[in-house]
Amino acid sequence: MILAGGTGEKLSVLTRERAKTAVPFGGRYRIIDFVLSNCVHSGINDIAILAQYSPKSLIDHIRMGKPWDLDRRTGRVSILQPTHHGEAAQWYLGTADALYQNIEIIRNSRADHVLVLSGDQIYVMDYKKMAQEHREHERPVTIAVTEVRPSQRSRFGMVRRSKAGLVTLFKEKPESSSYRLASLGIYLFDRIFLLDVLESGCIDIVFDILIPAIRKRAVAAYTFDGYWEDIGSITCYYRASLRLLRHRSMITDSSWPVLTRGTELPPALFGPDSSVSGSIIADGCVIRGKVRGSILFPGVRIEKDAVVEDSILFSSSVVGESAIITKAILDKSVYAGAESRIGSGRRNTRRHPLWSDDRVVGKNSAGITVIGKGAKISRGKVVPAGALIRGRSRI
Repeated sequence: MILAGGTGEKLSVLTRERAKTAVPFGGRYRIIDFVLSNCVHSGINDIAILAQYSPKSLIDHIRMGKPWDLDRRTGRVSILQPTHHGEAAQWYLGTADALYQNIEIIRNSRADHVLVLSGDQIYVMDYKKMAQEHREHERPVTIAVTEVRPSQRSRFGMVRRSKAGLVTLFKEKPESSSYRLASLGIYLFDRIFLLDVLESGCIDIVFDILIPAIRKRAVAAYTFDGYWEDIGSITCYYRASLRLLRHRSMITDSSWPVLTRGTELPPALFGPDSSVSGSIIADGCVIRGKVRGSILFPGVRIEKDAVVEDSILFSSSVVGESAIITKAILDKSVYAGAESRIGSGRRNTRRHPLWSDDRVVGKNSAGITVIGKGAKISRGKVVPAGALIRGRSRI
């Protein structure tokens, strides 16, 4: 059961029209691709995705599940949304309520265990190893944990673990913590136990299921030390993306490939005056300018004398002649006009800054400029560093 209903508000304009799980990542993937690929490679092929917020992009991407070999008789992927049964429909009230609203799937399953996953994380993990430890501990619940830096501990559920591998205490997003291990939101339940607690009435997995079970010493911890990235904010997303430029091998293991939908576009084309260094360039891109330390998704065009540096450009974006893009994220189909300046590059001080424009939704304190889907920046316009601009704006 993959929980994929979050709004992803901290990703700002990137999740204005799509679920967080459908946000592009790494030059060709969507975030949901990682957890789906982990499932398939771990031998799990009966999968339910519990969607809710703006699911269209996610549904279009998953479809029948063919890229993950989930369109066969022995495997399937279902995308489930909140429904009503003779009463008024209501959204999922929490993570446990999302499971409860789809309890018939769990009840009718012939499986002994139910793996509950967060669909909005970037990681590579073999769930078979977790399942093996789950059986060895003989507890009804096992959660995956990993060590995080002290500065990050206020953002996660922090866990204290005994020498025997049992969880003895769980603090959800404490202001500070001496505990080193953070919960990854990856839970393995005995099916009968999960059915019992869901039918007793609960809203949240952590507060209504895990913490009461911890008091009964019923929760084990599985320590994961592999590749895992948190992308809960614009800053985290940006850093995790550009980290791939230095450590791309983290997601290119031929024995554990990240599966996704193909683009069916031709190979990238590089013009005679183009220059590319330290970047990921996807299929269908046309590069006539300069690209440094950036990630370009399929179908991006960089025109003559344009410069793109330390930036992420989603599919079908266009950068006009002599434009400069620096430390920015451009969503799909963004048009940056000739001689425009986006981000912290050289600015034309004669241009009026954009903060008074109601199409600009705010400023990102990390200084990363984010342009929403389908926005158009006119010739010569300047978008200051850290601007967050709504999709389909005309500036």
